[in-house]
Amino acid sequence: MSWKSDLAELIRQSWRPGQEFKLDQVYIFEAKLRELHPENGHIRDKVRQTLQYLRDDGLVSFVDNDGTYLRLR
Repeated sequence: MSWKSDLAELIRQSWRPGQEFKLDQVYIFEAKLRELHPENGHIRDKVRQTLQYLRDDGLVSFVDNDGTYLRLR
């Protein structure tokens, strides 16, 4: 699977639409994502980049500059 689909699925499993979450909470998935994507040595960087793609796709929005996100759908 792709980074985008993997992270989107983890977010869908963990938070309901309308629920806020923090970037640190997403980092909890680091071991799982490393397992799924062993070729990537920069997991946290990729998580932040992928969250931007998920924002562009309308799954999440950025709430503030402190790493707070809102699941939209």
